[in-house]
Amino acid sequence: MTDSIKLELRGLRKSFGAVHATRNVNLQVREGEIHALIGPNGAGKTTLLSQISGEITPDDGQILLDGRDITRVPAQRRAAAGLARSFQISQLYLDFTAEDNVAMAVQARSRGGFNLWHNAWRDQRLREPAYAELVRVGLGERANVRVSDLAHGEKRQLELAMALALRSPVLLLDEPMAGMGQEESRRMTQLLTKLKGQYAILLVEHDMDAVFALADRITVLVYGETIFTGTPGEVRQNAEVRAAYLGDEI
Repeated sequence: MTDSIKLELRGLRKSFGAVHATRNVNLQVREGEIHALIGPNGAGKTTLLSQISGEITPDDGQILLDGRDITRVPAQRRAAAGLARSFQISQLYLDFTAEDNVAMAVQARSRGGFNLWHNAWRDQRLREPAYAELVRVGLGERANVRVSDLAHGEKRQLELAMALALRSPVLLLDEPMAGMGQEESRRMTQLLTKLKGQYAILLVEHDMDAVFALADRITVLVYGETIFTGTPGEVRQNAEVRAAYLGDEI
């Protein structure tokens, strides 16, 4: 892993009336690292991700992608620039197969986008890379299964395959273990471990076992403010973090 900064937040602020969702957030995600963002419910994690992905415009501050200021760049152009968000409210097409969904993600990274959806059904230039991504996340044997018939954990794997199909060097992963059982979480942790070093990943997750197994660095967000950033070992030992969030859990 190098020290090259792929994603940087500088003084990011967002308020909704009197509620300060993010307050002067500074954060860096380096090339090849998994950087976890943790904090209690209502800390502002999802609002922060929405600002990074372009769904919400910050009131102040900067968002830099590979050193380029994308603070006011529309969401769809951020994806084209190399930023992919996954594991949010499901955007899956339930009546289509797993491979159909990934084929459309492959098509989305091209200039044609979704204008000619039938191409995703027929074009081997889309189907072959789509199947390859399914194999990569362990869903190769489920390629022709309708999404509505997939288990919850398999749908999460499919969302990861779609994010990877966009070939974005920076991934925003929003609670990939949410709703999973112990075995499903273990499989997802293994998948994400294999991605370490290949992408710059900002991971929001409540499963602390997964966070401490995966993260190179961790930032703790409380009431919209970052109170600490450090290695997993440093986070475990920090008294302020334990008092604000971890308690005796770790």
